[in-house]
Amino acid sequence: MTNDTNSTTDTTPFNPQRVVKRLAAAEGYLEIGLPTYAIAELNRVVESGPFEPIVQLFRGEALQAQEKFADAIAPLNRAAEMFPAPFNQRALMALSNCYRHQGQDRLADEAVAAAMPSDALPGSKLQVVVAPIFLIKSQEPGRSSRNDN
Repeated sequence: MTNDTNSTTDTTPFNPQRVVKRLAAAEGYLEIGLPTYAIAELNRVVESGPFEPIVQLFRGEALQAQEKFADAIAPLNRAAEMFPAPFNQRALMALSNCYRHQGQDRLADEAVAAAMPSDALPGSKLQVVVAPIFLIKSQEPGRSSRNDN
């Protein structure tokens, strides 16, 4: 077995720290409008374990940012199914946007309806708070990054 340091994918078993770093990088690229780089980071994740919903969400959002709406539908659908409600609202709203751009207004409306809380009043508008999944905090020198709680 050779060690190829120029490999474009991680071939090691599931490593949560490595996955989180890749996802944080992908999210950063999405935030600054570089979806191609976000997809490159996501493609380097071989085994995502419990982070798979986030991988799917970011992949769908990156494809949507590239205006590849038809391609974005499948990963956004998977993310919407994997995240429990109401945490799937971000995926559902992105999915609705993709359906609408594809001329599938009925499916777009269904995705918006699925994103609405069950206790919402008829005619109310959905407000989705889009916040970064990963918040990277700066560390003081000499302090541990581990949470000792």
